[in-house]
Amino acid sequence: MKSFIYRTAFALCFCCTAGLSTAYAGTHVHFAAFFNDGKNANFTFPATVVGDDVEGPLASQGAEMMLFAHSVFIHDGDVLSLQNDTLREMDGGFKDFGLNCQVTMHTTGDWEVSGMCETFITGNAKNQQIIKPTALPKELIWYKVFEDKEQGLAGYMMKEEGKDFSK
Repeated sequence: MKSFIYRTAFALCFCCTAGLSTAYAGTHVHFAAFFNDGKNANFTFPATVVGDDVEGPLASQGAEMMLFAHSVFIHDGDVLSLQNDTLREMDGGFKDFGLNCQVTMHTTGDWEVSGMCETFITGNAKNQQIIKPTALPKELIWYKVFEDKEQGLAGYMMKEEGKDFSK
């Protein structure tokens, strides 16, 4: 009887964990937001960054990553809600520090993104950044989709095809 219980428990554990690492083939999209860390007065956010590493090249020039998001198996019309909001005590009260974006994915034909980001990096004002329709024509290239020059913040997106693991 004990042997049956152990075999059954093992089989159940195997079935449960096997489902946790299912590979999905499809298109994935990545979003990364950066702010100017102030160490390089001449820093400007480039229009594109080639390769899968966006953080290294931008950090070496004077940017600090604020948010990274990875979404799998994107369909046409999907809306990504991307947020990094810190409630910070400032000037005797609380203020938001971060960004809040809604990005619509257009995947039929040529890939394109559009949407809006609300940025509030300085804690003093909330700026609206419109993400005008921006093409993502090639894989493994990060495209700048918005930039808030007043607050020194920019957002990038990249697409890639292939398998990904969902947990």
